[in-house]
Amino acid sequence: MPGFAAIINPHAGQNRRSRDRLAQFEEIVGDAGVVQQPSSLEELERLAQELRQRDVDIVAVCGGDGSFFRALSALVRAYGDVRLPKFLPLRAGSMNTIARSVGCRHGAPERILGQAVAHHRAGRPFGTTERQLIEVDGKHYGFMVGCGAIVNFLQTYYGGKGRGPLAAAKVFARCVTSAVSGGALARGLLQALEADVDCDGERVPHRRFNLIYASSITDIGLGFHATYLATRKPGYFHLLAGRLHAWQLVTRLRRIRRGWPLDVETLYDNLGRDVRVEFARPTHYMIDGDVLEAVSGLNVRAGPRLTIIQK
Repeated sequence: MPGFAAIINPHAGQNRRSRDRLAQFEEIVGDAGVVQQPSSLEELERLAQELRQRDVDIVAVCGGDGSFFRALSALVRAYGDVRLPKFLPLRAGSMNTIARSVGCRHGAPERILGQAVAHHRAGRPFGTTERQLIEVDGKHYGFMVGCGAIVNFLQTYYGGKGRGPLAAAKVFARCVTSAVSGGALARGLLQALEADVDCDGERVPHRRFNLIYASSITDIGLGFHATYLATRKPGYFHLLAGRLHAWQLVTRLRRIRRGWPLDVETLYDNLGRDVRVEFARPTHYMIDGDVLEAVSGLNVRAGPRLTIIQK
């Protein structure tokens, strides 16, 4: 039987507070597979190569959204054109947007892992779903990629006190209040950047943007579903690119929450599979909540399909 692998990110919030998680995982997995806790990205790269050599068919990752992005990127680089193993997200982050959006079961990582290992040992089929990974510059792979307002919001959130949905909701409430009053916080979040954006060979008809966001999951966090087309067509992702005013966002919160089109003339809102962005000046971007270095451009493409274990 092909192997089972569990990867723990020791830097994820819940894992830092659960010092015996590694030992518990090792007891749960036993001889069904391997449990590893890489302490650096270099160790993670070596582990991904090892898992390919072991021919594992399930990889569980215990961490948050950023942990999934880093682990999946290493796995895609290691596996190349070979089909990826099934992916089991174990919630140990502050937001867990990806696990929630794809419908993964709630519960402590130990309980979810134990159930998965029991299924694997018994040879029973898993309940699964598929999502499109998004490739960024040929080396990074995740579910959500963006710049502009999304990065500005994350930097405000990371610069504040606390982590998790409650802390994020408080930041969001401050942003909405600022938008209603025309405050500095909203103006800073929605400041424009200049870029040329091409989607599938056609120029997006805007030059100034405060949002460029591609996603293959519908949930953008806090129960909002702006990327309602994300799962519509295999091999594609949902692209939102344009400029939004604060009042347009405030008056469309119900639409965003329900996953309805925003209906804003200055916003490109469609499916895409190959997006190229050239910034007027180096710009920070994010993948799955991790804010990355400033770049002069981005190449965003549909990557491999990933099978995700839900239950």
